Amino acid sequence: MLLAVADGMGGHEDGALASAAAVQAFSLLWSKGRPEAPELALLRFVLKAHKRLHTTVARRGGVRLGSTLTGAWILDGRLFWVHVGDSRLYFYRNGVLVRLTQDHTHREFALRDQRPIPPDPDRLAQSFVYGSRGLGDDGGIRVDPGRDTGSRHLRQGDIVVLCTDGLSSFVDDRRIADALREVPQPAACAEVLVERAIAHGSNDNVTVMVARVEDLGAGEVDDDALVPDE
Repeated sequence: MLLAVADGMGGHEDGALASAAAVQAFSLLWSKGRPEAPELALLRFVLKAHKRLHTTVARRGGVRLGSTLTGAWILDGRLFWVHVGDSRLYFYRNGVLVRLTQDHTHREFALRDQRPIPPDPDRLAQSFVYGSRGLGDDGGIRVDPGRDTGSRHLRQGDIVVLCTDGLSSFVDDRRIADALREVPQPAACAEVLVERAIAHGSNDNVTVMVARVEDLGAGEVDDDALVPDE
């Protein structure tokens, strides 16, 4: 199962184009079949796809459009992911919600590099297609392995949530966990989360994807280093 959320920016038309390009590029992974090293394949593919799209857009003039891209791949009882921007990936087990991605703000990269926190620290530092904003190579993107990529073993009943900041900026993690506990059906839960974001004042794109692991088969693998059981 291949899942992705992309949130476009650069105005309505350019944002829609950028997010569509991001998802279409990511979907090409499916046609390539199962890689031997899925996490590494995600990292390499996203960097290559960004470079190709950025170059294509740059030939037509200045690159003014961008998109977040948070993708998850469920293969053989494991969750693999890659992340660019400030959409989010969450993992939910036994009533405990864990955020697997970190928002790519100027504050986040300053903390990673042990630099002083810059002015306007919560501003988005980079996006897929556009590239970075003052991180050094403005035509490229920074994806740190182990921070912006990762993997986890899955158990039956685990839930994966992908969302744009139209949800996460208005509904905190505790309330997201409440919805997952209160509404066990994934599609219905996604609708509830969208409704709660709007009720809390969100006027941004609110995209929410909720996926439950139903059957891992005989190859299910456990991992005690994950979220502790209650």
